[in-house]
Amino acid sequence: MLIDRKNWQTHSRWCFAVVFITLASVVWFCCLRWYSGEWAGGSSPTGFAFGLIGGAIIVFECFLWVRKKYLRTWRIGRAQTWLKIHIWLGLLCLPLLVMHSGLRWGGWLSFVLMLLLIFVVASGVFGLILQNILPKRMLEEIPAETIYSQIDTLGGQLFSEADRLVSVTCGTKPLVTSAELESGPIVVGAIRTVGLVQGKSLELRPAVPIADAEALKMFFENEVASFLRRGREGNPSVADASKSAVLFQNLKTQVPPAAHDVVSAIENFCEQRRQWDTQARMHFWLHSWLLVHFPFSVALLVLMLVHMFVALKFY
Repeated sequence: MLIDRKNWQTHSRWCFAVVFITLASVVWFCCLRWYSGEWAGGSSPTGFAFGLIGGAIIVFECFLWVRKKYLRTWRIGRAQTWLKIHIWLGLLCLPLLVMHSGLRWGGWLSFVLMLLLIFVVASGVFGLILQNILPKRMLEEIPAETIYSQIDTLGGQLFSEADRLVSVTCGTKPLVTSAELESGPIVVGAIRTVGLVQGKSLELRPAVPIADAEALKMFFENEVASFLRRGREGNPSVADASKSAVLFQNLKTQVPPAAHDVVSAIENFCEQRRQWDTQARMHFWLHSWLLVHFPFSVALLVLMLVHMFVALKFY
């Protein structure tokens, strides 16, 4: 859910409503403190109302998961609208429930509930910030972005293409036949970029063996192969763009000039793999906050129901 200048108008009404309700509630809460000489607790009419509204919001917030997982085909509002309401009501329930507590921690159950509420709201805000930052960074910094689940498979394909190119160039594999060329040409050249779209520039011609290029094969086996297949875990040196540039520059001094295009092609493969590794890291952070937000939300809902039962029965 993006909150920026382009779609702020769709959020502004909710934002103003939440701010107004919060300020009005705080003013009323403080007026009661001035009138009675103590903060209104959960058993007071005002505190009970705050708790009732805050609890209803929590139930609604948790219902978003049910809406997205089991009721996706039901015409009960757009998912974007639900998410928008989820964000702003989630922010509203925190001050309401803080005032419901009467600014006191209470017993252990109330204490745990308040901590869970803080963690849930904080993790939600953190996730919202990530969702407004990381996708834009992906678009700007990862022009070779691909489907996340296919990164390892595509890395294996990069390795196969690079291994095939190096093998032919170093003379350890027969020249490419026309039939093999139809099934997949060997890449010789750079990755070209048009705007924010990046792709491989393919030369539809077979590579040829180049004399005295043994250093290329050794370099590929020792430095590049494991990186293309496993990313940073395979070779941290090649995963670092600056270190990789030095390694490839040194390689060019060890092979004939005729092999420099092949070296550049292998270097471009490594750059593409680096972008996919960056995408994988961003993807992890883009979704990892849910590992905190969702289970804590479920725990909050369950303990809130327990709290309601205990409060109504014994107080």
